[in-house]
Amino acid sequence: MNQSILRRLANGHQTLGIEITDNQVKICEIQQKGKKDIRLLNYAAVPIPAGIVDDGKVIDKEKLQAVVKTALNSKRFSTKYAHFAIPSQTAMVRSIKLPDIANAELKKLVQFEMKNNLSMAFDDPSYDFIKLPRTEADPKDAQAEGANLCEVLVVAAPTSILQDYVDVFEQLDLIPCSIEIKSFSLLRLIEQGLLETDGINLIVNVNELNADITIIEDGHFKITRNVEVSFKTYVNEPAAEKNAWLDSFASPEQTYLNAAQDLIAELERLMNFFYYNLNKGERTFSRIWLSGDVPEIGKLAALMDDRLTPPVSLFHWEQLPVAESSEVWSIPTYAVPLGLALRGKDA
Repeated sequence: MNQSILRRLANGHQTLGIEITDNQVKICEIQQKGKKDIRLLNYAAVPIPAGIVDDGKVIDKEKLQAVVKTALNSKRFSTKYAHFAIPSQTAMVRSIKLPDIANAELKKLVQFEMKNNLSMAFDDPSYDFIKLPRTEADPKDAQAEGANLCEVLVVAAPTSILQDYVDVFEQLDLIPCSIEIKSFSLLRLIEQGLLETDGINLIVNVNELNADITIIEDGHFKITRNVEVSFKTYVNEPAAEKNAWLDSFASPEQTYLNAAQDLIAELERLMNFFYYNLNKGERTFSRIWLSGDVPEIGKLAALMDDRLTPPVSLFHWEQLPVAESSEVWSIPTYAVPLGLALRGKDA
């Protein structure tokens, strides 16, 4: 696991994107012939029983392997080359300012920062970095002191956790080509789907137990956070014994509203932090792009749109050819594995 967790890639004409959460595995298969000729060949989602994956960590590799195998066997997936999303709650993502020098020299500085200055909650990191492009607002600082610095994004995750997932894939004869954070896969989907990203936008991906919130400026990555927001009670409705007094507080409907309110509060907190501390109040937020596999995601979008100032839109890509389309196909639901698969053979 000493290889790059952002850039390792094997060749393959068709590629898979695989997202694994605590409760579900989702797979998309993309066929690409050039950057514009893109087609979705297959997709599948299979629930993961409780106790197999917990907080992003694999508890039972054999059972997880069986679930992934079930998902792969449910459709005629034609390739073994797979891109995978790091479980967000296990990853460390940091943006640091370093001298704007060649990557070979920059790598040495990142290694120094990892060993001496970046505190982590784990001892066995696999990590990689990328130099973030300057946004349109950056040239204003070109003549300021320290203008020879660049912004470097460092991503790290426990080697043992990544290795557990790689072991599962390799036991199924899959070839793990790359491992990346979900924010990058969603940003790639936005770029390929030609969604409007002028100004400052939020990308929000919500599943049963947590949400990834990413801020991009003029299409470029700025900051990402993973927060706990639980819609679980809504999905797993309590059994028959009811208590009328408790029902008013713990009904599926109220639980859903509570989770939505928690998410909205987290979004407001991050937007305020960015606006006043990083953006210095110069630009307002343009839009919120929403995806995920929570039930009634359209309802969640409406609740967010009602409470938040930026308009809220669901991920969409009407022009994407889908070979096996059905009523269960949903861009918001499959946004992460779709974005992963879009890395393609030339990523």
